[in-house]
Amino acid sequence: MQGITVFDFDQSVTAQVEFLQRFRAKVTTKPLKQFQTKLRLWCSPSCFSKVSNEMEMPNKSQFALLGSSDYHHLTLALLQQHQTPFTLVLFDNRQNWMRPQHQYHSNTWICTASRLPNIERIVIVGLENGDLCAKKFNDSDAESYLGKKIILLPYSGVEIAVSMGKTQQIQSQLKQSLKAGVQEILDAIITTNVYVSVDKDCLRREDAITNWEQGTLPLETVTTCIEAINEQHTIIGADTVGDYSPPVFKSIFKWVDSFLDRSSSARRLQSGVRADTINSMANVKIAHALGFM
Repeated sequence: MQGITVFDFDQSVTAQVEFLQRFRAKVTTKPLKQFQTKLRLWCSPSCFSKVSNEMEMPNKSQFALLGSSDYHHLTLALLQQHQTPFTLVLFDNRQNWMRPQHQYHSNTWICTASRLPNIERIVIVGLENGDLCAKKFNDSDAESYLGKKIILLPYSGVEIAVSMGKTQQIQSQLKQSLKAGVQEILDAIITTNVYVSVDKDCLRREDAITNWEQGTLPLETVTTCIEAINEQHTIIGADTVGDYSPPVFKSIFKWVDSFLDRSSSARRLQSGVRADTINSMANVKIAHALGFM
């Protein structure tokens, strides 16, 4: 990969002194604070079009940092810049594929991504927030899962209702065997080219502090998976979200959406220097796994 780009919507990454100092020769920062509230959680097609133009990168082989998980739908703007077929490998506590489909929503953007012509498959690892459990599965993009366009690898076992009266237990092998779990991910990748996206809400609290409920994946497990992908495939781009910023909204509709979807513990969280320090180190380790030294 050629460089690191910080798309600075919420100042969550620009506060991470250690990360920025360590990679200062490789980092380009794009100030986009004017979009902060318009883009948080979701945005209109016209707003997405405007910010997509701002996010256009001459060199697509970048590790991009997008800020809070509230901006994960902007990964779509990066995915659309790649024209060759690729597999998207997503590490996330949420599958982000819920219906009804809103094209540019942080909780539904995978629905949109699964229909992009250049994406051959999406592999999602983590998935511990409960949105897959039982009948909740039917509120999601089950069509892409049943058609094997989306592969689900929950870190902890979950039972999904795949059809009327039929359930299925699914779980990644990562918790039982790191080696087997890594191979399971590699086996699910069906293209030479891979795009990697990491939402740090999949990580345990000692490895990252986000403004959403979190999973229990160790950071070392995620970086080991990325290193293995990097060894056997070509990573054409990567991004991460899950850096901490307070979920502040101007829109009452977004405030209600956030209140209903965000856990009470995540809503109560007040963070600051500690989050910046912990998340900075997480970003350093993810960058190392991608090949930045």
